[in-house]
Amino acid sequence: MSTHSEEDRKDKAQNVEAGNNSSETKGAVNQENRDSDNKILDMETEKQKVEESVAADKAAEQANVEASASAENADSHEHEDDLEEDRDYSGLSKKELIKESEKLLHHADVVKAEKHARQLKEAMDHIRDEEREVAKAEYVEAQGNDEGFEYHDTDLDVFYTNYKAIRERKKKHFEEMQQMRESNLKKKQAIIDKIKSLIEETDQKGIMAKMKDLQKQWKEIGAVPQMEADELYKTYSALLDMFYDQMSIEFELKELDRKKNYEAKEALCDRAEKLIELENINDAVAQLNLLHDEFRSYGPVPREQQEEIWKRFKEASDKIYDKKREFAEVFKQQLNENMKQKQELCLKVEPFAEFNSDRIKEWNAKTKELLAVQEEWEKVGPLPREVAKEINKQFWGNFKQFFHNKGKFFEELEAQRAENLQKKEALVLRAEELKESADWNATANKLKGLQQEWKGIGPVPEKQRDEVYAKFKAACDYFFERKRNKRKEEDKVFIENLKKKEEICLEIETMAKEGQPFSMEVLEQHIDNFFAIGFVPRRDKDSILEKFLKVAEGYIDSAKVSEEEMEDLKLKFQASVIRHVPNGAKKFRHQESGLRHKITNLENDIALWQNNLAFFAHSKTANQMKEEYQKKIEDAKAEIGKLKDKLKMIQNISDAE
Repeated sequence: MSTHSEEDRKDKAQNVEAGNNSSETKGAVNQENRDSDNKILDMETEKQKVEESVAADKAAEQANVEASASAENADSHEHEDDLEEDRDYSGLSKKELIKESEKLLHHADVVKAEKHARQLKEAMDHIRDEEREVAKAEYVEAQGNDEGFEYHDTDLDVFYTNYKAIRERKKKHFEEMQQMRESNLKKKQAIIDKIKSLIEETDQKGIMAKMKDLQKQWKEIGAVPQMEADELYKTYSALLDMFYDQMSIEFELKELDRKKNYEAKEALCDRAEKLIELENINDAVAQLNLLHDEFRSYGPVPREQQEEIWKRFKEASDKIYDKKREFAEVFKQQLNENMKQKQELCLKVEPFAEFNSDRIKEWNAKTKELLAVQEEWEKVGPLPREVAKEINKQFWGNFKQFFHNKGKFFEELEAQRAENLQKKEALVLRAEELKESADWNATANKLKGLQQEWKGIGPVPEKQRDEVYAKFKAACDYFFERKRNKRKEEDKVFIENLKKKEEICLEIETMAKEGQPFSMEVLEQHIDNFFAIGFVPRRDKDSILEKFLKVAEGYIDSAKVSEEEMEDLKLKFQASVIRHVPNGAKKFRHQESGLRHKITNLENDIALWQNNLAFFAHSKTANQMKEEYQKKIEDAKAEIGKLKDKLKMIQNISDAE
């Protein structure tokens, strides 16, 4: 008996160390022996064996109660950090941490969920601190200092709300568990009273069914407060012994019940063996623990199959736990590899803490390089727990130092921008002083000069950039808009002047067509009137002048005078026009040069043609060509005569000027 009990305790200790509940299962197996003591009432030797087995079962039951209570207490209070699944969440992103927290909200194991939630919170706190520092650095870069800086992230609110809910679930769970155990204690005490009544019952009819029902209720009720559990189970066990001592006549029913228990435990073995092939070892262990609870809940099996079914179930459990240990070794190796990679990244990020420059582009380029290193860091994965804190501190310390130095650089840069702001504000005042000026061209040039100065000053603080630029632009726009409006008004006057000049042209043209007697006085009056009108649109300036000269010359041509008088009239007309045209004499001198060039070209052509005539022979064809060349020479001489007349007229006008 003592040897058998010692083996039970060894099995129980081994399974508790592996992280399962097999010790309780072993206790359930030993419970089977307790019920076999009445198998053969008429055999004294067999009864002696049953009594010894019951004694051993009682000792095993006590050890089982203590182990169960210790594990239950560890789960609920003291050893929540020793759960099997131990993950490192430091490599997850913010979105992934939120997703994990949402999963834990509905996790059946509130203790495990709360433990993992705290690990998630450590990772999220780290991300929050990093993002806050980066946001603060950007704020300082934009504003010049951290005054008024506030950091808020809705994703963080979601996560910490989930975290609080998980903590509340755990607290509520244990409060409900305690209440439930108190209630269970009262229910089980009531069942003990009913078992006592059954033991004293004289009418044996249906008593076994009542006992089975009470046992079923006992099993379904659940755990009781630890302080009451030991005495309660002792009393329950003793009463069962007493009852089954009296119920040996029900042995056949018990044997049938044991066969059913065997079939149920065989099915549990099948399910446990299938878990060996499950890819996710953590899920496999979790499901195996549930199978252990179920295995323990079934009653005894036939004695000859007792060791066989337990051995099969234990072998499947051992294989799963061996696989769990192998997985833990591989995971440990991966953590060590991650440690090496992150140590290299720590060395890589150290130079950034000493970086310094006076150029924004270089700071921005270094920032991109550092953020690229950060991406490498985040891809590596978790670290061994014992070194994670120190390595993270080393990496993020240099990371934060870089952004601290960058923020200091931009503080100094803001001082320069403040000086630039003063210069630009001075330009705003000068522009506002000029915007009401009516000296259009001079003021336009001055404002354009201010605009060039503005471009050369450099940037100003972001907060005032748009405001000061808007003021400067408004002053410039105001002046140039006034200038444009002034030009529009002038354009209206110019168009009206054009109409008046066209009317004068029409009057002169009508006089020539109708054959009215020519009058130089009338023509000069029209000339004075034409040039007295004022400016016309720039695009019509030359065309209206040409039109006027054309109709005036037509009017002069209508005069019935000699060629010499006609030449005098045209000379007087051109002289009158020159008086009104700015730089008129220069324009005619330019025309004189053109005429001289044409005359020279024609004279050269005549000389060439005359030279060619000397080479033609006396023939019909040669005579025809001589006639053609002679005709060209005569036409050229006539054209030269006309050009010389024009040249003489221009010279007379220039001399008069």
